Amino acid sequence: MSVIHQPRKPELDARVLLFPAVLFVLLTLLFLRLWFFQVVRAEDLVEQAAALNTTDIPELAPRGLIFDRNGVMLAGIKPEWVITATPRVIDKHPEVLAKLAAELNADQKKLKAKLEEGRWKPWLPTPIFVGAKTQLASNIAERSDEFPGVDVRSQPMRQYRDTKSFSHLMGYVWVPSVEDVERIESFAKKTADYVGQGGIEESYEKNLMGQSGEMRMELDSKRRPTKVVGRDASVPGSQVILSIDKNLQQEAMSALGNYRGAVVALDPNTGEVLCMASAPSFDLGLFKNGISRTDFDAYQNNPSKPFLNRPTQVKFAPGSTFKLVTTIAAMETGYFNPNRPENCQGGIKVGNRFIKCLGHHGSVTFHNAMVKSCNAYFMSLALKSGRAGMVKAALDVGVYQKTGLDLPSERRGDIATEAYMAQYYPKAGWYDGDTAHLGIGQGILAVTPIQMANIVALVANDGVNFKPRLVRAIRDPVEMQKVELIKPTELHKVGGSPAFWATMKSALVDVIQRGTARSAQIPGMTWGGKTGRAEEKKGRKTHSWFIGFAPYDKPKIAICVFIEEGGHGGEIAAPIAKRVVQRYLLPPKDSKAASKSATVPPAAVDLSRSPID
Repeated sequence: MSVIHQPRKPELDARVLLFPAVLFVLLTLLFLRLWFFQVVRAEDLVEQAAALNTTDIPELAPRGLIFDRNGVMLAGIKPEWVITATPRVIDKHPEVLAKLAAELNADQKKLKAKLEEGRWKPWLPTPIFVGAKTQLASNIAERSDEFPGVDVRSQPMRQYRDTKSFSHLMGYVWVPSVEDVERIESFAKKTADYVGQGGIEESYEKNLMGQSGEMRMELDSKRRPTKVVGRDASVPGSQVILSIDKNLQQEAMSALGNYRGAVVALDPNTGEVLCMASAPSFDLGLFKNGISRTDFDAYQNNPSKPFLNRPTQVKFAPGSTFKLVTTIAAMETGYFNPNRPENCQGGIKVGNRFIKCLGHHGSVTFHNAMVKSCNAYFMSLALKSGRAGMVKAALDVGVYQKTGLDLPSERRGDIATEAYMAQYYPKAGWYDGDTAHLGIGQGILAVTPIQMANIVALVANDGVNFKPRLVRAIRDPVEMQKVELIKPTELHKVGGSPAFWATMKSALVDVIQRGTARSAQIPGMTWGGKTGRAEEKKGRKTHSWFIGFAPYDKPKIAICVFIEEGGHGGEIAAPIAKRVVQRYLLPPKDSKAASKSATVPPAAVDLSRSPID
């Protein structure tokens, strides 16, 4: 047989071996992967699968309760039906808002405005309506297919007992903005669905907001909730006990009536704010569902500026009430001699100008000069003390700084320091007439009502005052015996002999007994005060001031009343102060009896126990 035609054995093709090898490797990897999932990660995957059939629903923590100094509840909690909407879902179904507005009998524009406030978290529900009726809320919940993106929840919502008397103090509660989130995260807390806006609600957010909980719901195949499978309970916020006296605050608001002005009353021994009224006020109830643009514009454009917290945010020349500071300046510079007379012939001549006094007082010493409010006498004291002495005394009592009150947005006062003049009046000179005007509370000088209350508190307390504060204590919501007491903080201290302070206080007593503040007399009580009026614009009535302390021997209250364009302090401001002081120190017997079951008398407040309403 020929070699050429001899049969050959087939050669093994490498490609034929490659395919089963690759297949073997892939099957091995698949086996190992299945083994990893079914054995190694079996438990984790079971949990994840279960999680796909559940959802976490956040539960709002009840905000902390707020009480007055006597245990009367000012801000509580009430369960409310809250309608929420998810912005991105509503974007796909814009007709839902119109239908929802018709169902709720609400303004569609208002609902949309509230939805836009939650736009920064587009896939999370944002509250757009609070306080739906139970039957209505139930109907909306049952017809969820008709309202995609809309949810109904029962939430513990803030409720205020008096929505007008405490508006500037309390602030209000609503959904957070981006700025609110940043503020709250700064003290290591997770932002809640509702946060404080202004007032105590904002200042004490860290204490009031509590810790939100979660409810885990099992879902069916259509991701509809079927039952609760777990819950992390929320922790309510701490209780905040204010220094405010509810009855006194309401009395102050009533006394202000239709005036534009402020009443601030402090305990001179601690700095606790007993009342802080601002008029006109506004209704917190309008903020429950977010104030409408119409209502907001009406308030914002009102020339009386009801949103303005006048005790801390308005500042004007204090007029003759500043003569207390002029007296302190004369004492500090060594020029004060209560027995040395000054001659008042209807005013004094300063340079080429004659600055008028309120009358012709003749030869007058300190006591009668204060009683009669003699401008000539106090301008003379200011000129002797000099600009530097007057400015130093003003700084010593805190005119050029904020008091540090525990509320947002406080303004400081103004005084003609070198730095202030360089910044605001760089081309203006300084003359003796400017110094003389400082002595009677005019010129380049402005104070807030709370500053003046703190200045008279310093006089009442023989040269020492304390940082004003609205909160007395914070109580743990779970461990009710755990109470954090807020201790007084000394703010300013001015030297002076006991004789000096006694001389000044004696003169202030006579201001009420026989001077410009006779309208503030209270039968059976001896107390001191000073009236003032200051001109802001020619042709308009002067602003009305009164400051005082009571009782004379052991002061328990220091007060400032300020009325815009009220005229003379003795005619308007002093009678208002009388009402407030009388209400605090001599409360009506019938009101005591009526409130006996609802409040605890001030002397008997036990902050280790829960206040009762």
